[in-house]
Formats: sequence, structure tokens, C-alpha cells
Amino acid sequence: KKIQDAIMTSSVYIQEVLPESFIFFQPKDVVSGDFYWVHQSPTGHIYFTVADCTGHGVPGAFMSMIGTALLNENIIENGVEDPAQVLNNLREQIIKALKQESQSESRDGMDMVLCRLDPKKRTLEFAGAFNPVIHIRDNKLTQIKADSQPVALYPGNRTPFSKQTIDLNKGDMIYIFSDGFADQFGGKKDKKYLRSKFYDFLLSISAAPTKQQQQALETEFMSWKGDHEQIDDVCVMGVRV
Repeated sequence: KKIQDAIMTSSVYIQEVLPESFIFFQPKDVVSGDFYWVHQSPTGHIYFTVADCTGHGVPGAFMSMIGTALLNENIIENGVEDPAQVLNNLREQIIKALKQESQSESRDGMDMVLCRLDPKKRTLEFAGAFNPVIHIRDNKLTQIKADSQPVALYPGNRTPFSKQTIDLNKGDMIYIFSDGFADQFGGKKDKKYLRSKFYDFLLSISAAPTKQQQQALETEFMSWKGDHEQIDDVCVMGVRV
């Protein structure tokens, strides 16, 4: 856990780069297959991601460390700027690193969304592997869907990831997340929380200060889970423009 915590972006750095942001991070086990990563480039662009690796616990944590290392290599060391190209590169590098040479091999990899925020122009470029981006403005929620493919080997044609761009206004909220919150069983009827309920809850808290949003998400998750076992890692990141 200490090693994984040290590798993930520090909360101090995140607050410097994205002062109006929060991360609700609740691993299922001691270590996590979900991870988050933030970096501000010399040009002032801010990259941030939430990724959900195959599995949880130790196997998931190994994948998360590979993912973090590859993001560092592509964006920081090699200066790749296009989020879609970064995901394309990550997929090729993961397939090569894990020797995923045929469909019968391991399909370990990750679902993720990688964002590139231009604070001056107020634009957000992003590419997603299954995981969407939620954009809230003036109490209206918009889901921007990702490509239906993981950052890994998978059946079917390997198509390039697509980049999407949205214009932002001051005060808009952006949310990215893994599926752990929506998939959690709980409540009076032992049902999944579900995406629709999760989106409604994000909308209900979106006007609050980011620190209060984080506390609200934690309270809601723990209340819903109750005495049930947590089934997956949970990571939700919110950024106010």
C-alpha cells in the first residue's frame, strides 16, 4: 500500500494543479486496481485520469503500477499530447508487456478516461476506454460516452481510440470514475446502486464546494453499502473549471 500510494499523484500536487477538485478513493482491499493520475505539462495543459484495471487487490495493483508508469513515459517523458494517441500507445505497450499475442492469452488491461484540460481556452479534450465523462452545467447533466473497447487485447478489430472535445464555462463540473460505485450492492433490497442513480446523485451535489462533494459521496456510498461486502474498488474524481 505504501508503494502504491507513493506512485500515485500526491494530494498536495493535485491541489496545486486543480485547486477545485476532489478524489473519492475507496479500495476494496489493501491495494487497488483503480488508480488516478494528474500532471500539468510545461505548456500549462492539465492531464487527469481515472483508470479501472482488471481485477482488484494485488493483481489489480500490479496493473495500476504498469498503467501509471506508461502514462509517465508517454506524456511526461515522450511529450505525447493527444489523449487518444496516449491510449493507443498504452494498449500496444500493455499487449507487448503482457505478451498478449492471441485471443487465448490473458486479456488483462484497463478501462479509463484520459482528459487534457486547457484552463486558458476552457476546453477539454479526452479519450475514453468504456468509461464516460460527465459534464454538468447550470444543473444539466451530459454524459459523453467513450469508445466501447478496453486498453488491452480484446476480440474484434483493434480500432484507434477517438478524441472528443468540449467547450467549458467557468463553474462547470467534470466527473470521471470507475464502475465500483454504481456496481455496489446495498440498500434495503440488496440491489446495485446503478449508473442512473449515481448520475442523479452527482447532479444533486454538483453545486456544492468540491470538498463537500467528496464527503457527500463517501457518506452516500457507506450508507448504501451498509453491512454488505464492498465488491470492487471505487474511484470518483470531480473537477470544477
